[in-house]
Amino acid sequence: MEIQRQNGTLNIARLDEITFANARDFRKAVAPFLDSELKEIEVDLSQTEFVDGGGLGALLSLYRTANEKTPGKIVSLRLLHPQPPVLQMLELTKMKHLFEVVVAETEFEERRITA
Repeated sequence: MEIQRQNGTLNIARLDEITFANARDFRKAVAPFLDSELKEIEVDLSQTEFVDGGGLGALLSLYRTANEKTPGKIVSLRLLHPQPPVLQMLELTKMKHLFEVVVAETEFEERRITA
């Protein structure tokens, strides 16, 4: 997993999977980067092959914790380029309505999925 913080944006990438088995480690790794200056979180799911209920719970926990640390502001969570099985899980659980999901249609074009 790769975590970078630039200005008010937290970027998380290189996730093979987010599952019940690694959800706690995911939350622990990201927690030090959550503070009142955070404006948005971008999670690159282009390399993520699998997300289960525990992984979705970790993403939801990340969103809630980030917003608890920034009273009066809303921290957005953007999921970038999810693989088809991950996107299907987000759609089936209706979690795509909580987060902004950006899907790459071609190499040069992106489509934003909104509620």
